[in-house]
Amino acid sequence: MSRTRTIWLLIAIVALAVALRSYYITLRSVWFDESFTWRLIQFPVADLIARTAADVHPPLYYILVKSWAVVFGSSALALRSFSVLCAALSIVGAYVFTSEAFRSKRAGIIAAAFLAVSPWVIAYAGEARMYTLGMTFALFSSFALIRGIRAQSFRWFAVYGVLAAAFFYVHYYALFTIAAQALAVLIILLWQTKGRVGEIIQDRSLWAALCGGMLALILVAPWVPRFLAQRSQVQEAYWIPRLTILSVPDTLYRVFVPTSTLPDRSGLMAIVLVLPLVLTILIWLLLGFWRKSDTRDGSYLTLVLALVPFMLGIGISLGSRSLYNDRFFAFAGIFIFIALAALVDRISYSRFRTGAVAIVLIFSIWAHARSWNELDIAHSPGVHGAMQYIAHHRGIDDKILVSSPYIYFPAAHYMKEEFQADQAVRLYSADGKLSHFSGAPIAVASDVASAQDISEYREAVWVVDTTGFTEQPFAAPANWHELSKEVFPEVFVHQGDIVVRQMRVL
Repeated sequence: MSRTRTIWLLIAIVALAVALRSYYITLRSVWFDESFTWRLIQFPVADLIARTAADVHPPLYYILVKSWAVVFGSSALALRSFSVLCAALSIVGAYVFTSEAFRSKRAGIIAAAFLAVSPWVIAYAGEARMYTLGMTFALFSSFALIRGIRAQSFRWFAVYGVLAAAFFYVHYYALFTIAAQALAVLIILLWQTKGRVGEIIQDRSLWAALCGGMLALILVAPWVPRFLAQRSQVQEAYWIPRLTILSVPDTLYRVFVPTSTLPDRSGLMAIVLVLPLVLTILIWLLLGFWRKSDTRDGSYLTLVLALVPFMLGIGISLGSRSLYNDRFFAFAGIFIFIALAALVDRISYSRFRTGAVAIVLIFSIWAHARSWNELDIAHSPGVHGAMQYIAHHRGIDDKILVSSPYIYFPAAHYMKEEFQADQAVRLYSADGKLSHFSGAPIAVASDVASAQDISEYREAVWVVDTTGFTEQPFAAPANWHELSKEVFPEVFVHQGDIVVRQMRVL
């Protein structure tokens, strides 16, 4: 494949990826995590970092988005566009890593195409969160790693150290990918030296890798005390449900077919259907390159990057508070698609290879269309629809009282960014206390309305409740009379419906 053709194909794939991630970018309502991003970047950088330390994530994504917002604003379109940009970079990263790891531009193009149309990967670009940025660092750090190993280069391992440190500052699940990268280096060194310890110690790659690792440790060291404090906070209380026997197959199913309504999961059916598919792909990848020694290191690295983060997440979740959640494995899941691309590239008969690529692309497009139809965004206006309704019907002095922090911050986002009425909306809290995972790090005193505050409300009040997140509706005082009630469904089942009640204070 010529250089010119490769460049044009990659440009076309990136353009397709951006288009697939942009056409619906503002249709779905902003949800709690995205509104967390929006509110956090309103604070000065020093305050932003301090408030991030009180949450459960590191600060780099928020700092970058704040810089982006200085130029493009903080609307849902602007914030989600940053994720789309990172998604475009991750497509380039998929090409760069795969073409290097398997010494095949064609494999790189196939991998880029698979990620471009994957509905599971597409979904992350539609959120103002850090996942597409993390994917980008996962791919480029892995590229630097494989280059460093092959060239025995201190320079490439220095690049790796910087990228790995940046990855850590984006999301803590980067640690699982970084651990997988370290394990892959060890496996590759054992393979190259046939396990001879003396040769390993003398191998230039070992010392280059150690220097790269030390550089990464030096760069992340200032944040480690905050990370440990955040970890302790999560162990005390967090929202992630317990790991079950079906958690892993559910995740693997959603990697290929994103859905909130899984098929029949009776018994071990999900494991029988899903795990063999993924494991077969990965094992075929390993065995398919067993005789091709110049790409065996890339095969090992891809295999480990796809499997080890899942294994670590499962192990930790079984031994302590569960940390297992589908979206936290975004950085590992992309390597499943890369493994599939490398496997398809190994098909020697061109028609069969083209057919295999077409099957994967068509299946992904079908799964994306299915997922989009399932979301039914046109009939799920959520918080956005609720705030539009209130903004068009409220009097200029009407108060807006929200009963749950999980919808208060999205409501505040829309009232400020679209309707310039953010001072009208308040969060009701009898004691004024929020947990660290329900908005405490981003809350300010003016957000909360106490029982004493609402006793002073007069005339019209708009009460906004949610049936999701296990929340309870606001119990209106006896002298509040309900005039009307409207319901605005959200996209996902756990989000429930947004219920708007117009009240008259008697």
